[in-house]
Amino acid sequence: MGQYLFLDEAGNFDFKQSGTDYLIVCAVLLQLDKSRTGNLAQLRYTLNDLGHDIDGFHASANTPFVRHQFVSVLSGYNFQTHIFAVVLNKRNNTKFYSDPAIAYLDMFKLALQRASLVCPDCPVYADRVPVQRSRKLIMKAVRESLGRRRVHFHPSLSSLELQIADYCTWAVWRRISRQDDGPWIKMGEPKLDLVFLA
Repeated sequence: MGQYLFLDEAGNFDFKQSGTDYLIVCAVLLQLDKSRTGNLAQLRYTLNDLGHDIDGFHASANTPFVRHQFVSVLSGYNFQTHIFAVVLNKRNNTKFYSDPAIAYLDMFKLALQRASLVCPDCPVYADRVPVQRSRKLIMKAVRESLGRRRVHFHPSLSSLELQIADYCTWAVWRRISRQDDGPWIKMGEPKLDLVFLA
């Protein structure tokens, strides 16, 4: 099966003191795997039978038990992927973003540019754009940055691969913001292309 890029972000778009210290965007290169997808789908039903009642996997919302089960399934598939991450330390950045949509665009364009060096023709999937008022602007700009390639904006619940990308981005977040390599190591230490923005 072919390779695909899945886009995700961690942190919030609040650039005031009340916001998160970091904003991280990732382009996650994944090989599709029917067996892995089937086992993750089965895991959701198993967890629901145990009383967890989840409609999808989202690392920051899932309990530690659910996260452990999800990562265990990934690790059982010799989970190898390539993550292109762009990190903005909002407390130290010299460029002030008055419009979070511009920050989002700058960061995803950089992540996609780096990913395109490895996989120039991969189809691209992204979760619904989180900045509602700027959704059309962002979708248009991201699509333009891809040239003739298309980017599909779908709810993350529609794709287990988008949910895997969410977990990958969460693992990068834990590593950067909390110096916690636990999730990263459990996921098999994916290949990481990391860029910090000044």
